[in-house]
Amino acid sequence: MSLFLRLFLVLLFQSRGKSAGVLDSTVVHSRVMPNDLDLNRHVNNGRVFTFADLGRMDWFTRTGCLRAALKHGWLPIIGDATGRFIKQLTVFERFSVESRMLGWGAKWAFMEHRILNGRGELAGVVVIRGMFWSRQQGAIEPRRLLEATGQSISTSPELPLWVRTWAESLEQLSAARR
Repeated sequence: MSLFLRLFLVLLFQSRGKSAGVLDSTVVHSRVMPNDLDLNRHVNNGRVFTFADLGRMDWFTRTGCLRAALKHGWLPIIGDATGRFIKQLTVFERFSVESRMLGWGAKWAFMEHRILNGRGELAGVVVIRGMFWSRQQGAIEPRRLLEATGQSISTSPELPLWVRTWAESLEQLSAARR
């Protein structure tokens, strides 16, 4: 099943009319299709990141972040992603993607996507570092986007130590490439 068809189905049947707070977890349910598999007959690593994309679009829709971003002309940009593959998903197996905001700083927001197999076991985790971008203003502070949803946001939850360490290593990598 193509990404666009899956996205359409998620937005039409799972996201519509179901709101969530920006610190809430959202869940998308799906099933592994034959074109999701690699030569080893399990979901390929790239498709796991696609599943995370679906979860993120559902989260953006339910929290109002997508509507706020479109209203202001802000574009989502994924800067970095990391994945951990724990259990394989096989053809026609049901799975779910739980998505949540881990926290944010002055420039980047961090989201976690937990992929669970049909038995509720953790099959994989994808964490992204992303931002919203404006052609006129450049990087948009995550706080501004979250406030644009109309929800009361005070401060970011504290990021887990490993996420802070990961973010620091990404900044060092960027600095070394300049």
